[in-house]
Amino acid sequence: MNIRNLSALLTLGAMLSFSAAAQTTNLAPKPPGAAVGTNSGRASAPVAPSQRELASTNAVFAAVEPTAAALKTALDAHDLAGGLKQVDRAGGFKGKVSAVFEPRGGAMAILNFDPEYRTAMTAVVKKDDFGKFPDLKKLIGKEVLVTGKFINYQGRAELILTNLAQVEVIGVK
Repeated sequence: MNIRNLSALLTLGAMLSFSAAAQTTNLAPKPPGAAVGTNSGRASAPVAPSQRELASTNAVFAAVEPTAAALKTALDAHDLAGGLKQVDRAGGFKGKVSAVFEPRGGAMAILNFDPEYRTAMTAVVKKDDFGKFPDLKKLIGKEVLVTGKFINYQGRAELILTNLAQVEVIGVK
């Protein structure tokens, strides 16, 4: 093998290495019409729409008076032991919504009632019910009453919300 053939083989090898690296680091040339910052037309998992994108534009959260009887029997969101005692029973809890978390995949939206979410109960809206509710993020910072059937999820009580009547904002008219 002469020096010219060896040089050609090394150049070809380097080009193939660069091509493989470019594909794994998304440096490969983009096909015509591909937007900058996209996945170059390669197949990828579609991004699920958020609850906000699927939220009802007509639905409105109801208000409940601070003196309502339902509030007197509702648990505090931080009463984890009390919530577990209510599993498989109808009831409710009250507290200030600190965040709305949407795990990857968009299967649900979780109302957290404490910045350290493990210290309070949660309420969950599943994807199929997103359109029944207004934008859940509008509840952040508000005191709410949530009602329904308590379930045990990984040793913690939570409520599954399937309709708008299960969420009431406390003291807002």
